[in-house]
Amino acid sequence: MFNSAYQAPMLPQQGGPHAIPQGIPQAMPQGQGGPQGTSQSGPSVQGNIAMHALDDPNVYHWICQLTYGPQKEQALLELGRKREQFDDLAIILWSSFGVMTSLINEIISVYPMLQPQLLSNQLSNRVCNALVLLQCVASHSETKHLFLQAHIPLFLFPFLNTTSRQRTFEYLRLTSLGVIGALVKNDSQEVINFLLRTDIIPLCLRIMQSSSELSKTVAIFILQKIVLDDIGLQYICATMERFYAVTNVLKDMIDQLTLHTPPGRLLKHIIRCYLRLSDNLEARGLLKIALPPKLRDNTFTEVLRDDVGSKRCLAQLLLTLNEDSTTAPINPSLHRIQVPPGTNNNNNSNSNIINNNGTSSTVI
Repeated sequence: MFNSAYQAPMLPQQGGPHAIPQGIPQAMPQGQGGPQGTSQSGPSVQGNIAMHALDDPNVYHWICQLTYGPQKEQALLELGRKREQFDDLAIILWSSFGVMTSLINEIISVYPMLQPQLLSNQLSNRVCNALVLLQCVASHSETKHLFLQAHIPLFLFPFLNTTSRQRTFEYLRLTSLGVIGALVKNDSQEVINFLLRTDIIPLCLRIMQSSSELSKTVAIFILQKIVLDDIGLQYICATMERFYAVTNVLKDMIDQLTLHTPPGRLLKHIIRCYLRLSDNLEARGLLKIALPPKLRDNTFTEVLRDDVGSKRCLAQLLLTLNEDSTTAPINPSLHRIQVPPGTNNNNNSNSNIINNNGTSSTVI
């Protein structure tokens, strides 16, 4: 439906090598938090792209330091600088004895520190540099499958589940999202199937509501890649609860976008999510009511003036909803809203289901 090239460039000096889509505006000030800055010295990426990683003696040295040596923190930083110079660095990281274990140990060692008063800038930097190397492994075609089979993405969920707005936590969330973004980049159904068995959708929805613009952009990119997959679309549209969980957050994001707050990439991702949801006949009928008025009027006309792709997607969305004059028959499953666990309804502790006729039945 659209071409969304997900890339992970190095951020500027002292901004940290976060894995984020190319071209995202730098919403966070530089020099505060995040992984250590990257050096621009040394051979160019173009000059080394065809070389093998172990042809560089420094790579071998830092691999050994990461696994056995006393300079692990420096090794994380230096290897992160090398990840775009060598196509096979991901294979070296995965195949070298003890490297993945060392990276996972870096991740889990910070779990007890995930409190605002405990997580220091230095510790956040170090973990983010480890996450950058995981992103390198997750993005390579030869190691992505192994990365999933080992369920390594699950180690990132404690970071995604944090809610603190402190910069140290924002960088952890952003870099963790970058790893997931690298996984979904190439539209792999294996990746989507894996993610649908996790809590990635509700976590992304929460980040889309309350985190920084950078984190919101990567989170909605991940959601968009999920909904573009047929299984992902079917999953979200399977129940009203899921459908409205997604569309309510999208609507809130639209409401937050004003002429005084440039939408950046957020608006185009929101439009494409709505357009993809409209491919589902049952969801299309609901979108006739749920689509925010700001997408129907001229609120974003000036913003989208130079964005031909997004204007075309929005026009197609409105045409799809308007030309379907008769509301498509709604799948009965979309009228079955499961009450969240723990909700007490009529003093009955069991979950209730609201049926199409307005009556309720109990699900044991």
